[in-house]
Amino acid sequence: MTDPRERDAADQAQGLRDRIAPRDAAPPLRVIAVTSGKGGVGKTHISANLAVLAARAGRRVLLVDADLGLANADIVLGICPTHHLGHLLEGAASAEQVLTQGPRGVRVLGASSGIQSLTRLTHAQKLTLVSAFEALDRRFDLVLVDCGAGIGDNVLFFAGAAQEALLVVSPEPTSLSDAYATVKVLSQQAGVTRFGVVANQAADFQGRDVFRRLTQVTGRFLDARLAYLGAIPRDEDLPRAGRVQQPLVELYPRAPASRALQGLCDAILAAPPPSSLPGGVKLFWQQLLRERQPAA
Repeated sequence: MTDPRERDAADQAQGLRDRIAPRDAAPPLRVIAVTSGKGGVGKTHISANLAVLAARAGRRVLLVDADLGLANADIVLGICPTHHLGHLLEGAASAEQVLTQGPRGVRVLGASSGIQSLTRLTHAQKLTLVSAFEALDRRFDLVLVDCGAGIGDNVLFFAGAAQEALLVVSPEPTSLSDAYATVKVLSQQAGVTRFGVVANQAADFQGRDVFRRLTQVTGRFLDARLAYLGAIPRDEDLPRAGRVQQPLVELYPRAPASRALQGLCDAILAAPPPSSLPGGVKLFWQQLLRERQPAA
């Protein structure tokens, strides 16, 4: 028999979807979750710099800082948000006030203290959040979600709302096992089936070797498609940019890592999204905030 709690959760989820279902068509929205198996691989630097490059190419970019425990995209971009999602839920700030403008017009949705329990928002809080962002619908055509490292609930929560994932790996010995665990959990529990793989702080031959070994395992055991998108070389200009809190691609556009990031951005923007998602940002939040079934 069906557990009454599961039935109630399903009814509540359908009610939420009905309340925020898009009423008319909108341009397709590209939503990419940037994730990694382990911390310290430069995921946030890649997310922030890709956001700047995409905005420079004419995209309307929203960068979501989804690393709720260690949010630092604002530091990489050199901005000082005055509000975050916690203020929005408390009624202390509007959706427009929560968004901070960064370099090249990138908008940043910041996370800070007081919202670590985002995945445990009440149904009423979720409706409040979706309603607030309905006013911003169709303002963006690319959303980059800078997830936390690892395979915790927050990563599943945010990555599950994306159409695809950008998996950042490194040539360190633990990178392969951590990357495999990430692909396994995101594909089996969050429904993510497309992964672009980027090797950071690595020569191209190192990145290709990690990718080859990774796909040997994922191809045998997982229903996920992986594509190698390239490598970002180790670059001493990156910590220099970090110390002055400016994006690498803005401060040192000719640095080797900047050129590699430009190539990565070009490849991502040139590739078609896996499917069209009508409904704009509102539908992204609908997917992000959908009710999750209680564990059996």
